[in-house]
Amino acid sequence: MRICKNLCLSVLLVAIAACNLERPPPTPEERVRATIAAIEAAAEERSLSGVMDHIVDDYRDHNGNLKEDLRRLVQLQYIRNQAITIFTSIQSLEINGDTAAVELSAAMAGRDVDLNDEANRLRADIKQFSVVLRDVDGTWMVESASWDQSWE
Repeated sequence: MRICKNLCLSVLLVAIAACNLERPPPTPEERVRATIAAIEAAAEERSLSGVMDHIVDDYRDHNGNLKEDLRRLVQLQYIRNQAITIFTSIQSLEINGDTAAVELSAAMAGRDVDLNDEANRLRADIKQFSVVLRDVDGTWMVESASWDQSWE
């Protein structure tokens, strides 16, 4: 009986030790992908501050919009749509120092719909985005963006 207790205790200690093993820190690519996912989640939750927390203060897009203009554009979408659903697909992600260039497609719907279903995505508003992110003190933030209507 004592051997069984010791064996069980040993197994428990090994399991606890395994849980405490440190995972390696996320790679820059993983952190960029997590930032894109966080922006998507914040938009779907209709969290204006959640979206804007990922935008640098000196943001500028291809239309000349600044951060405050982007805030108004996002806010307008929240006013127009009771629900926001987004499905993103990253085509490319390149990191050069503290800058990341991301090409992605996004299917967006102003209603609660399953965009994992390809048929629903085809009926959604689809845009191709080029996004540049900058590492600001260890946090990837959107520096600029451009977009057009297409699905590739």
